[in-house]
Amino acid sequence: MLAATTRRAFASLSNSAAKAYSTAATTTQISTAQNGIKVASIEEPGQAAGLSVVINGGSRLESSSGVAHFLKNYGFKNNSKRTAFRVTRETELAGGVLSANLTRETISYSAEFLNGDAAQFAEVLGDVVSNQKFQPHEFVDVAKQTAAESSAAAHSAEVAVLEAAHRAAFRTGLGNAIFANPNARINNDAVKAYAAELFQSGNIALVGSGIPLEAVQEFAETFINVPAGNVSRQASKYYGGEVRVESSVDGKSHYILAFEGAPLNSSEYAAAQVLRFALGGEQRVQNAAAAGLLGEAAAKLGQDAQLKAFNIGYSDAGLFGVYASAPSSSVASAVAAAAEQLKAVSKGISEQDFAAAVAQAKFAASNAFETRLDRLETIGAQALFDGKYTSVAEVAAALDNVSTSDVAKVAEKLLSGKATGAAVGELYSLPYADSLSL
Repeated sequence: MLAATTRRAFASLSNSAAKAYSTAATTTQISTAQNGIKVASIEEPGQAAGLSVVINGGSRLESSSGVAHFLKNYGFKNNSKRTAFRVTRETELAGGVLSANLTRETISYSAEFLNGDAAQFAEVLGDVVSNQKFQPHEFVDVAKQTAAESSAAAHSAEVAVLEAAHRAAFRTGLGNAIFANPNARINNDAVKAYAAELFQSGNIALVGSGIPLEAVQEFAETFINVPAGNVSRQASKYYGGEVRVESSVDGKSHYILAFEGAPLNSSEYAAAQVLRFALGGEQRVQNAAAAGLLGEAAAKLGQDAQLKAFNIGYSDAGLFGVYASAPSSSVASAVAAAAEQLKAVSKGISEQDFAAAVAQAKFAASNAFETRLDRLETIGAQALFDGKYTSVAEVAAALDNVSTSDVAKVAEKLLSGKATGAAVGELYSLPYADSLSL
């Protein structure tokens, strides 16, 4: 069946930073097919298997705001070999599942199936990037699906405030919204043009789970027929700044105080991960108070206040910050408390808090990619951006090399940079970034 939804188009604050590495315990190989497409294989036992076409692009590279969201939703429509109805029917008869996903840096089209049907679904995925028709009458349905997903996202204040924080921090590129604006002026020609820009051999990875590398390479060479080349992109630049959005979605006010973070696979990212879990703010024991320094601060505020840290890493940039949510009457106090905790950590943390943070960071890296789709998409991104596989063991080793002084230095560096403020809610009660004592 089809499941072409924005499954992880927006990673929530509670889990976004953890989703950085693959946890596949078995052999993972990355290579390049003769036509220039990156290929990877995750050795996994069982009767089920999976394939993902992962494309360097996402919303970061879009030339028209929202076009990436439309392109994601064009997956599995009519192509020169099969109608959309036939794709759906053959998938159902084989017991498979098709899905599409969008992030800021990638678009992924995936298939999960019984491992004897790998060639059938490799052809289906190849057709998405090689033989899509992009017919005007189909664009009507694509636009409706895109609008529905954007509307659902707009009703989440947490989504809105993190999107606003990215816009203020990076402006363009990583600052581009994942969800298309309802008023976006996107037409079928714009989507087709973006596809032509992205669907080039050096810009695509084909990743298989439970399929040998030789078979994945053969699938890439047989079923993916795209022009040679790749997309050049500008390096990300952090600006900082402030965005304020009047809203009454859930009756609360929401604020993000963020700073320039570190890219994935950097030593600073590992230290920032430990800092993130030292600050905490997530509930780790059912029916208990939120953990970490921010959890303690939120408990003192009461009145349904929430404070939690996040650390989002991209291929060449990052965003680290604290999310605050509270009734309008106490949101200013919540944001001030978050700023105080950041300053306190820059002066050092206890050995006990440090040890707990390292353990939690390791667990998050190990636990965040338990699904086949997450493993496929993550290793696809690694193949495209790094050209190599980063295992959980390597992540754990990097975390073991972090010291308490490293954490303090990262916190101090964050605070010395330009802040990003994003406010969503009753703006009268929400503070301005430059009014916080940092």
